[in-house]
Amino acid sequence: MKYLSLFLLLISTCVMAGDYYYESRIDTYDPVTGLYYKAVEEVSTDKGFLSSKSSQNNVININIFNPIDGTSTLLFKTAQKNGIPIVLFETGFKDGVIEFNGTANNRTIALNNFRIDKREPKNKLLVGLRNADSKETILYISDKKGSGLKKLVTVPNAADWHIDVKNSKLRVVHQTGKEIRIESYEW
Repeated sequence: MKYLSLFLLLISTCVMAGDYYYESRIDTYDPVTGLYYKAVEEVSTDKGFLSSKSSQNNVININIFNPIDGTSTLLFKTAQKNGIPIVLFETGFKDGVIEFNGTANNRTIALNNFRIDKREPKNKLLVGLRNADSKETILYISDKKGSGLKKLVTVPNAADWHIDVKNSKLRVVHQTGKEIRIESYEW
């Protein structure tokens, strides 16, 4: 009984820590356009302690609110079954670096981001869907208002990707054995 109590305490601590450190919150403004991005979540009603379902809500779409005219637009026409952990866009220029805002870890996604010539932030929105089964990341791109949404690339679990800020490219890096293959897309 003593070990069972200790085991349950350990599990509950891990479960609570997992919720506490869940950082994929999509709830942000673009300081350039004033647009507000908010996650549309599929709310799970089954959040029991030992439930087989995650207590984290699955993001199924992105609502883009324009405070100037009071309109809201959904980024995707239909709800997405895969989670949407990545929403990324440029927000400014400071000290030779393009600043980003969003839900992704900008230090590992925005590379080659130093000594950049001063320019306005790009009117681009990058959204990533993560397939829970295959672990692939499907990257979509549109303008910041959500217009012109198109699938850019599916990144396999074994590949890496980043934005090469200086050269305005999104790169997908595949390694097979000792071979490296790099795909480049316009950013």
